[in-house]
Amino acid sequence: MFVADTLNPPIQYSIIWFIIGLALLLTIFMWYGLVFWMTKHRRINTINNLRPLPTGAELEKLKAKYLKLIDQWYQHYLNKEISLRDLHSALSMTARYFVYEAKHFPAPHLTLDDLKRSPYPTLTELIAAYYPDEFASFEHGNAASAVEAAKGFIRQWV
Repeated sequence: MFVADTLNPPIQYSIIWFIIGLALLLTIFMWYGLVFWMTKHRRINTINNLRPLPTGAELEKLKAKYLKLIDQWYQHYLNKEISLRDLHSALSMTARYFVYEAKHFPAPHLTLDDLKRSPYPTLTELIAAYYPDEFASFEHGNAASAVEAAKGFIRQWV
């Protein structure tokens, strides 16, 4: 026996609770979206979807690009914009990126120990020659010979 006069209206909540609830729901949906985006499957590199290796004129163009980069690094050194240590580091990374572009080999991401197990002994020898000058407690080494070694490595690449 309910009488219409005895019914109470619904509790009147403040609008702030609605906004807080909506923000929580939005945060949960964004979290699920972020987790889904970070765990989705990436395309696996296979022989079919790799770029072809540069040959002939493309390889010569690539060599010219990296020889120019080496000259630019050496010019930065001569202008006293970078130190000898920075020059050795830049030459090391330039040679590594050249191999990456020429053979799709992840040389820029590998340590010297990793490179020693790689199929590129000339790259390993070049990087090993730069290590003492790059990581020594005081700067030493010959910039001109380091530059010539990097250029020789790129010129002799097949």
